[in-house]
Amino acid sequence: MNKKIKELYSNLPGERKELAKLAEHYEAAFMELENQRRRVVAIDALSGIKPNKDEEMMFRETMQNVRRIIISELEKTVADIQHRGDKNWMKNYRDGVI
Repeated sequence: MNKKIKELYSNLPGERKELAKLAEHYEAAFMELENQRRRVVAIDALSGIKPNKDEEMMFRETMQNVRRIIISELEKTVADIQHRGDKNWMKNYRDGVI
């Protein structure tokens, strides 16, 4: 499990831990997608098709950006949950959290 997700998991109250678990499931799905992509590129290389370096770089950057966004939004959600009921807290989400 990603260290940041593990840290956020420990900061969530018991009934809210499913949020970190969801992020963990996203991480596992992304890893599976990356493994699938590696297999496709390897099969193409065996058949003589050269991988497009720009396409591969764009794929990796996109995956990193999506992961970063998910972690960032989870951090905001955890902060809002931890400060629930604090009238001086500036909420990250106007509609509140779960």
